[in-house]
Amino acid sequence: MSMSMTWLMISLLLCTLLLITPVSAQTTQTLPEYHLSISFDINSSQVFGKSLITIPAGMGAKIYLHDLTITEVRINGAKTDAADPEKRTLVIESTDSVRQVEITYENKFPGLSGPYSNIITPDGISLINAWHPVLDRDTIFYLSARIPNRFEAVSEAEEISTTPSGEEKIKVFKFPHPLNSLHFVAGPYLVEKVTFSQDRELYTYFFSEDQRLGQRFREKTLSYLKRYEKLIGPYPYKRFSVVESRLPTGFATPTFTLLGQAVVRLPFVIERSLGHEVLHSWFGNSVRIDPLHGNWAEGLTTYLADHAFALEQGRDTAFRKDQLIKYQSYIAEQSALPLRDIPGVASHLTSGVQADRAVIYGKGSMFFHMLKNHLGEEPFFKGLRDFYSRMKHRRARWNDLKTSFEKAANVSLSDIFDQWLERNDVLQLGVSGLKVREKEGQPILTFSIIQSNETPYNLEVPLTIRTADEEIRKTITIRDLKTEVEILLSNLPTEMVIDENYDLMRKLSQNEFPPVWSRFEGASPKLAVIDPEKNPEIFEPFLEMLSKMGCKTMNADEVTDDDISDNNVIFLGISSKVVRSLFAEPDLPAQGFSISVRPNPLNLSRVAVLVSATGRKEVEKGCGKLKHYGKYGFLHFVGGRIRGKSIPETDMGLRYTLDVPPKGLKIPEALSFDDIVEKLSGSRVIYVGEAHTRYEDHLLQLRIIRALYDRDPGLAIGMEMFSRTTQKTLDDYVAHRIDERKFLEESKYFDQWRFDYRNYRDIINFARRHHLPIVGLNLEKKTVKKVFKQGGISALTPEEKKSIPIDRDLGVPGYAKRIGSVFKMHSPPSGQKYLFRDFLQAQALWDETMAESVADFLSANPDLQMVVLAGREHVVKDSGIPPRVARRLPDKQAVVLNSSGAESVDSGRADFLIFSPPASLSHPPLLGVIIEDTDKGVLVNKISQSGGSARAGIKKNDIILAIGGKPVSTVANLKIEMLYQERGKSVQVLVKRPYFLFPDVEIDFTVNL
Repeated sequence: MSMSMTWLMISLLLCTLLLITPVSAQTTQTLPEYHLSISFDINSSQVFGKSLITIPAGMGAKIYLHDLTITEVRINGAKTDAADPEKRTLVIESTDSVRQVEITYENKFPGLSGPYSNIITPDGISLINAWHPVLDRDTIFYLSARIPNRFEAVSEAEEISTTPSGEEKIKVFKFPHPLNSLHFVAGPYLVEKVTFSQDRELYTYFFSEDQRLGQRFREKTLSYLKRYEKLIGPYPYKRFSVVESRLPTGFATPTFTLLGQAVVRLPFVIERSLGHEVLHSWFGNSVRIDPLHGNWAEGLTTYLADHAFALEQGRDTAFRKDQLIKYQSYIAEQSALPLRDIPGVASHLTSGVQADRAVIYGKGSMFFHMLKNHLGEEPFFKGLRDFYSRMKHRRARWNDLKTSFEKAANVSLSDIFDQWLERNDVLQLGVSGLKVREKEGQPILTFSIIQSNETPYNLEVPLTIRTADEEIRKTITIRDLKTEVEILLSNLPTEMVIDENYDLMRKLSQNEFPPVWSRFEGASPKLAVIDPEKNPEIFEPFLEMLSKMGCKTMNADEVTDDDISDNNVIFLGISSKVVRSLFAEPDLPAQGFSISVRPNPLNLSRVAVLVSATGRKEVEKGCGKLKHYGKYGFLHFVGGRIRGKSIPETDMGLRYTLDVPPKGLKIPEALSFDDIVEKLSGSRVIYVGEAHTRYEDHLLQLRIIRALYDRDPGLAIGMEMFSRTTQKTLDDYVAHRIDERKFLEESKYFDQWRFDYRNYRDIINFARRHHLPIVGLNLEKKTVKKVFKQGGISALTPEEKKSIPIDRDLGVPGYAKRIGSVFKMHSPPSGQKYLFRDFLQAQALWDETMAESVADFLSANPDLQMVVLAGREHVVKDSGIPPRVARRLPDKQAVVLNSSGAESVDSGRADFLIFSPPASLSHPPLLGVIIEDTDKGVLVNKISQSGGSARAGIKKNDIILAIGGKPVSTVANLKIEMLYQERGKSVQVLVKRPYFLFPDVEIDFTVNL
């Protein structure tokens, strides 16, 4: 069979496949001669063949008979039954004399649709796979074929002759160069030709209905032939043909390329894929691979054709990144075969070959890119031309390439070839100790490049450093696992990027690796989640495909947080509770078949795929097309035709921010407070963020509330500090039905929030005075805490789950990254482990609950405006509460922050930044004790020796019973009573003191505060 074969379905891609029958290594022995004669009964789809094989003296051979029907075998004229009935192999032992083996056979090849199919029909003949006996070594072929007069035929040949024979004709094909097998194609073709390179001929064999395409294919093929002759050397054969096929094929073999009828009609084929196949005439067909020593041809052809075309269009960086994405999608850690060890690979349409293809095409093309960068362009192409000249019409190994490149560049390349061909790991780069310091008035950037591999690679790492006024490109040579770098700069650097243009074969960082279909396809483990309540039967065709990919299946109502975080998950249907708890209500097209690949919110190193469809037929037609669209993260098909596709944007290169210059405001353009309030009054929801302990933030909140109320009394106040379960208490207080002590007790303020109540007292009392609704926005703190510390949403009871929003979007862009930085500050107690996925769910639960509360209240009160008081991180404009409210309520929103002096002016965080003067509350009155709730009451756990309680005589282990004559039974009670005391004055404190073997004693102390 040909050394270079590419199969292709009618839908989209044309890729190259090397289909190899095992052969011996290159030998200096005389090659066998193979005379093959074939004829056909087209109406019954039969081929009749006679193979006459001459095996030289001193040579043994195996002849593979495949599934052919053998009618007779003769060796040197004598009949034999030597063919192995099990292995379908005829073994010819080595002798001192020449042997002639004659095999008569026949077979039936009805019309099939697969890319590997052989067919014999009145519409055409295509024999491309195991259709004649094949030797285990290279052979010189002579083919004679009897075909109908209305047919024309193609096979590997430098000379083709025709002899009429009644209603048929005999085509004779002569090819003087070694082959392992033949291909034969015939049909009702219209044949046209042009000449090139003086005595070479280019033919097109097209069916009459596609004859209009012939001229374009001839013109484009001529341009490719001339291009590669200039780049590499003379075209190696006397003729080249572009042949149309009834089957969905696309492959290159010596002297012709065979393209499926649907394939030739695709617009991209003539611009990209055709050039790849033409190039195989030089590499893969003329210079052939030695299958015992790896496949160099596909990587080289991909680089010189596909990559070169991308380079001419300015897409070369994206092309190389795509190669790395494919590799990382299909190759598990340390599981790839070394590049030198993979002899060939089947079509991308064949299951289970993606990993090998990622190595041969992806790593192979990246190897040649790195080699060219290392040698320089001129020595690189000089080496290629030498390699082609030396090895033409022979089998070549990787070492033959190395010899030519070493000769061209006059350097040793053993280290480079060994590390990229022999190793099965992939380069993993990172940076540590990144610092910018000043030395004698100049900035110096210092850092270490880290290789996270067991054994270091020896390579040159490209990096880019950006300052305010220049871009500096450096190449750092690294040989060790850790390489220290120091770079003297003329200006402060703002950013450093490693391998921005993807010049290295390396592992992508999480920020570079987009969530695309190939990631799910190549991932392990996989889990399919079915919504049993929403017509799951429509996804049965997809489930069949997923099952072949090793995907487990579960019902949506059975899935736990662990199931989601431990797997790459595909959700078949997007309305289940589990989908809504992760992505709220995904926005996918209402018609057709759609998939959206996203980061798995509970494990960002994995992916989650959302699938929607309007019926079983849409699923059947759409899911089979996915194998052609691995690079995309969103796909939409209608009736099996692509209607939308996109690739998620990710970082280009390993990016490190070095400095964020401060931003400022042009003072004459600054707004007055009245101007800001005027603009805010046009928003339905106004968020005023706070740092909970900054009094100036709370003064600003009250100022804005007061100003908005003066403009329009139709105002409500939403507060993060109160849970939704306290709403009746809030209403009762605003309506003057309870006093402040009762309000604080029933709202459980000091259990739920615990920050100094005086920060909020004036705001709440303003609302009370003017009868403005105060809305408790949040969940019970214990519920959120349980999600974080006890295993996520799965830890909640059924009753607790009823209290949380059904729709929760954990995938809001930028949210996980921002929450991740907060998570790092939550160090668990020794011996305890908190999971980021649970922290993320808890934070999203917090934000979604507040958003739902805001939206529900305003929907029920359409005439009111709301001011929301919440922490600064919760009100972030692009990823906090606002986008979650916007999902539920289409009204205008605005975010206000009080300048803390630390943040950058960022429109993604807020709409208005206000500069308030510093302010602080007076110090609260203190007892000078540390207390805790116990079953006996409020226990004094620790006492400050300089505080009033110690001076009064209160001791550790006393139980506080009353403050100022008011009984206290909990810490919250005590904090409430302390609100009514004054610093500098005294208060009566009644305690109970235990005595060993004696009754407890109650003692009243006067404590100075």
